[in-house]
Amino acid sequence: MDRDEQQPSLRERRRRQTEDEIGNAALELFERQGVAATTAEDIARAAGISPRTFFRFCATKEQAVMLGDRELETDLLAELGALRAGDDAYAALETYWHDALTRLGADPTSGDRFLRVRRLALHEPTVLATSLRLDAERTELRVSTLVASTGTTPLRARAVVDAFSTMVRLTLEEWVRSVEAGDPADPLTVYAQCRVAFREAVAGSRVTA
Repeated sequence: MDRDEQQPSLRERRRRQTEDEIGNAALELFERQGVAATTAEDIARAAGISPRTFFRFCATKEQAVMLGDRELETDLLAELGALRAGDDAYAALETYWHDALTRLGADPTSGDRFLRVRRLALHEPTVLATSLRLDAERTELRVSTLVASTGTTPLRARAVVDAFSTMVRLTLEEWVRSVEAGDPADPLTVYAQCRVAFREAVAGSRVTA
């Protein structure tokens, strides 16, 4: 089924709404007063929920700002699960990330929030640590999904997934740097540049000054 034709249930829509409220509250508080000065109770209060509800969605306060990534991760796993033996998994992931960046670019609110979270992670060690831990957990799920859908070996699946994850991280870091340098770049342009640089590095092309 095409992703645009999927109709989430009322329960799912409410869950996403609550996640958005928690994530937005956490991001605004972290940016305004810093992560160290913000508590989970502060975030819950700003989101209009109880601390008990907060901890049903997030194990830590830092995890709250990562809630917005869940839909992207769900789409990515669906992409991996749809692959079959003989498919070019890395090419499929490149196409997925291009489409994801396109959607973010078409939705200024989501795109801005996505960028702000990545900027926060670069400057707040505890948020970065949480992001890296979640990435490690997601890597295992991506690898197992790819093995199940294509029948490839765990080693080959991990090589594809890790290469893709490196590309994503490189793209996001360069995007943030362009914004902080006062010359915001289009994320798709950054992605295209990173793809070229990454492929040249893997191919052993000589790096010149």
